[in-house]
Amino acid sequence: MAHESSFLDENQERWLCVTFEYIDGLLMDIEEVLDGSPVGSAFPRNVPDIPKEKRQMIRDAIPPIRHRLVQVLDDFAVQRNHKAIPASRTIRTNLTTIDITLEELKRKEWGIPGSPAGTAEEMRNIIEGLREMVSALEQCVDTATNEDSNVERKR
Repeated sequence: MAHESSFLDENQERWLCVTFEYIDGLLMDIEEVLDGSPVGSAFPRNVPDIPKEKRQMIRDAIPPIRHRLVQVLDDFAVQRNHKAIPASRTIRTNLTTIDITLEELKRKEWGIPGSPAGTAEEMRNIIEGLREMVSALEQCVDTATNEDSNVERKR
């Protein structure tokens, strides 16, 4: 069913496109689950219960769904927003979020009444060490993208 022009209004087109984009994101999540947790993940999200040979069967069923999503948008002449975000920006945003999260941890009162006085200081040192590791990772991203970060994190 090909249409030369869309029979949908602007809001319906936007809703359809955003919904299909969301579906595509969920399909990406499924693919990530099938690939398994990254090596060394401290908190694996899933327990692998699908045999390896069956994972490919599931993987193979995903592209036709994506193809159909694109086909529907094309059939109704719905423009897809090609708003790809650079990978380096996504990584930097995630690293900034991690840094802010660690900063919030640093502000907490650590230890229970009667615990050694050094507990709070030890936690602050651990958190600061993690923040330094995140900063080093950000420098790796800068090096990989040949950019110098102009934003200096305030500690």
